[in-house]
Amino acid sequence: MTRTSDESSAERVISAVTRIAFWMAFTMLAVGLALWIAIPSSEAGPLCLNAGLLGLLLMPVLRLAWTLAEAIRQRDWLMFAATLAVLTILGALTLRHAATH
Repeated sequence: MTRTSDESSAERVISAVTRIAFWMAFTMLAVGLALWIAIPSSEAGPLCLNAGLLGLLLMPVLRLAWTLAEAIRQRDWLMFAATLAVLTILGALTLRHAATH
């Protein structure tokens, strides 16, 4: 990944946080899989697997929230509306899925 001169420090921080979250989620998935295989009767394996999956699922949502904040800061109302629409759709689908299970 090449850094451009106009990349803000906040963007670098978000990129670093995303990278750390990805590796933490990956590690949790690997540990959870190893525990699930080694000790199938333990609850630790599925718990680690669920934590890893949750971490992977939350990364795009956090990125959308950051994009929403940036759109407000830059007063880019088209980007704000589009990002808000995506977040609304994700929320509606999540609630629908939770209601049916």
